Amino acid sequence: MALYLAVLLLSLIGGAHTEAPPSCLASAGVPGNPGHNGHPGRDGRDGKDGREGVPGLKGDRGEPGVPVPGPPGKMGPAGPPGLKGEMGGMGTPVESVKTDPLTRSLQADVQTLTSRLSLIEKATSFRIFRKVGMKYYVTNGWKDTFDAGLKLCRDAGGDLALPKSEEENQALAKMLSDLTAPFGWIRTTDRKTEGTFLDVDESALSITKWKRGEPNNSGGVEDCALIYKETGLWNDYKCDNKYHIVCEMDK
Repeated sequence: MALYLAVLLLSLIGGAHTEAPPSCLASAGVPGNPGHNGHPGRDGRDGKDGREGVPGLKGDRGEPGVPVPGPPGKMGPAGPPGLKGEMGGMGTPVESVKTDPLTRSLQADVQTLTSRLSLIEKATSFRIFRKVGMKYYVTNGWKDTFDAGLKLCRDAGGDLALPKSEEENQALAKMLSDLTAPFGWIRTTDRKTEGTFLDVDESALSITKWKRGEPNNSGGVEDCALIYKETGLWNDYKCDNKYHIVCEMDK
């Protein structure tokens, strides 16, 4: 078939042959073996970028990030002083603030407990102490004159002992027994009016426990008083003698 077409093409171009083509064609021959594969072609080049597509849908909101504070900035210059404000109104005086009865009662209880605790701490700081009623008798074993005893006890936060009941009188005598002291000073004197023994603040005595025949102002120089450890009785003596000193603390 291919041969026929070639002859026909030559005849048309050259015009030399006017013969009719053969009435039949030769039969096709036996196909030959397939040829070998050729070498691969060269890589193609990248094409041009296409047009930008349509924007996609908005994605879900992401998790919040961890805040990282930056370093503090430098302190700026001080600004100008502001205008002076108006004077405020007068406050309510503390005395006029009303509290309910329960609150007042609790406040009083707290104050009482605080005072008692302070008294206990003060009393237990001495070498010897004894509680009697609402007061403590305390001592460190001192011996001195009547006036020195007054000062010593006041400097310690108390007063020279002066019994105001039979119970206190016996407790003071027992304190002297603990000291193995025969007697000790009590806070009473008749320096202002001879024969009339008073507290040093010139108040009257609550009780007296004078030994029979006392006070007698022997020698005209006995203006102070002491208590005996064995009997708890009182006697007047010279104020310059040095005897044991017991202080009392009740506040």
